[in-house]
Amino acid sequence: MEFFSKESGIAAINTIRWKTIGILLPCLVLIHYIVLAPPQKVLEAQKKVLSQIPELPKPPTLEDLIEHSPWAQFKTNASHPAGMDDGYAAICLSVKDQQQDLPEFLIHHYFHLGFRNFYIMDDGSSPPLSTLPDLGIPRSAVTFFYQERGSRHSYQQLVFYDHCLKTWGHEHEWIAFIDADEFLEVTSPNETFRGILESVIEKDDAYGALGVSWKIHSSSGLLTRPISARKSFTTCIYDAPEDQGQSSDNRHVKTIGRPSKINGPMNPHKFNLYQGAVTVGEHWDEVETIAFRQPITRDRLALHHYAVKSREEYVAKINRGNGMTDPKGEGFWEHIETMPHVNCPEMAQYDP
Repeated sequence: MEFFSKESGIAAINTIRWKTIGILLPCLVLIHYIVLAPPQKVLEAQKKVLSQIPELPKPPTLEDLIEHSPWAQFKTNASHPAGMDDGYAAICLSVKDQQQDLPEFLIHHYFHLGFRNFYIMDDGSSPPLSTLPDLGIPRSAVTFFYQERGSRHSYQQLVFYDHCLKTWGHEHEWIAFIDADEFLEVTSPNETFRGILESVIEKDDAYGALGVSWKIHSSSGLLTRPISARKSFTTCIYDAPEDQGQSSDNRHVKTIGRPSKINGPMNPHKFNLYQGAVTVGEHWDEVETIAFRQPITRDRLALHHYAVKSREEYVAKINRGNGMTDPKGEGFWEHIETMPHVNCPEMAQYDP
């Protein structure tokens, strides 16, 4: 039985009133917008509410993190020197309870000298320096070694230096043995730190260590700790060139040595070298004494020594002692503060 045929379908279509549908459809659309669509006041209210909803915070960028670091107030001009990622040179640092000093030291030598390996020999700090939440540089660049106070040696600084040499010496061509209040600076405008070290070996492979002259900074009259040592202590003791530096403490050197040529530390300033090797200054002059280089020159490298800092910091220095169990006293403060001074603002230029 056929319920629907072609003829019946055509007949049904012919019965539809298309004219009526054409009139009703626009009317229905108009009714929808009049009756169902929200009035203008509702739309304005919705817009106002939406405008008051706070935007979700964006994740911080690297620039944001740098901007809100303790060094944010100083506009950066760091050159980020390359060429030391291979561990060509490292720093071995004996330090105790200098939690506030360590970040600036690390930041300076990481960003402006190019060091990528720091061996922090912790002389019983409380809390340990390894617990510092922010070092200012990638934590991967820092290795901590902790020495309990009860079992330390009276000459612990030299024990630390020997440990650095035996444990990590084979990994580096050079190691700088300096303190947390000592900052290296490349003073030659046409050289890099690595380039200077490479020139030592190129000049003579018998040169086993480089003695870098001190530049001792005074308190600059400050009583309390500033944010930055480099920005704040801008007066130094006199070099005394009239007597070849004999009357100036700046005649002291600290050592950047080649582990392959070193036979252990002599004192905090100089190292015993294997036979045939010598310690030289920046102009290939041999450093024959136990700690001194004269005349004093810093034409290529300088070691800025913030020996006293502010009065507040110097009192703390006396109280914590030092790695050689020979702490400084009031006499050293008077010695540095009363000798002739000169302006030395060059370290204030470094950011961060």
